Amino acid sequence: MKRILSFLFLLSLILSACGEQAITPVVTAEPTEVIDLGPVIYTDSSQPIEARVEDLLKRMTLDEKIGQMTQIEKNSIRSGDITKYFIGSILSGGGGSPAKNTPQAWYEMVEGFQLETLDTRLGIPMIYGVDAVHGHGNLLNATIFPHNIGLGATNNPELVEKIGRATAEEILATGIPWNFSPVIAVVQDVRWGRTYEGFSENTESVTALGTAYIKGMQTLEASDAATPGQSIFTLATPKHFLGDGATIWGSSRTERYELDQGNMQVPEEVFARVISTSLQKCSGCGRNERNDLLQQLEGHEDACRAIFSERSSQRRTRFQRLHRF
Repeated sequence: MKRILSFLFLLSLILSACGEQAITPVVTAEPTEVIDLGPVIYTDSSQPIEARVEDLLKRMTLDEKIGQMTQIEKNSIRSGDITKYFIGSILSGGGGSPAKNTPQAWYEMVEGFQLETLDTRLGIPMIYGVDAVHGHGNLLNATIFPHNIGLGATNNPELVEKIGRATAEEILATGIPWNFSPVIAVVQDVRWGRTYEGFSENTESVTALGTAYIKGMQTLEASDAATPGQSIFTLATPKHFLGDGATIWGSSRTERYELDQGNMQVPEEVFARVISTSLQKCSGCGRNERNDLLQQLEGHEDACRAIFSERSSQRRTRFQRLHRF
């Protein structure tokens, strides 16, 4: 019996010792390379923009770069997401209003998101956008204008420019500097469910009215209270040009629609006139070919200054594109 007890005691000591070894962390000394990034200049507004951008980029982690290229719809973002994922942009789409739908509540909502971005490691401000496609429609009691099909019927660029300006003033009053408008689709088949978003089936009319709207949105007037270095009033986003409204009946990639997100036929020389790619497929043009065209076109001096916005939804990538006016 004593032998058995002694054996069990010894076994318990051995097992106890093994257990202690199993939970003892192994510490390894890894040499850490310290990189001297030089003085911080990206926060210095007196420095050239290119130098500030380069300075900021070299300080960013991969996660921060990914976050800055990510835009979240307002109703999908949760408390803490901005600082956790370094979100660079938020969009108020349809229904993206604050609980109290007033201009002041909108301003406070946007400011609250902005303050969160400043709490991140690098304090990079975000850019907030809104779908104000026929006036600031998400805002209660905002000025609502006809959809583009109605404005196209006026064939009045001067009027459309004034509407662009009025919309810009109302989104800016709620703290939003970026509008996802105008739609410059050239609709070719009225059976498309978004036909009303286009000015016309005529390219020249769409170009004239789209240009007028952008001018109204972006022109900085002498009486505007601009900040140092500000060059535009608000930012417009011409969108849905390539392929929108020109898709072939029955070619949709979805089971619910016959036209939307379908295929369209276009010569490459026409395709090459646009700045970015559409959600539609270009017949004969793969993703790599589209990227090559983007790289070639981005350097064109005669192309309008553009902001590129890429959306992802239900594992599908759709691009907002800008047309050369």
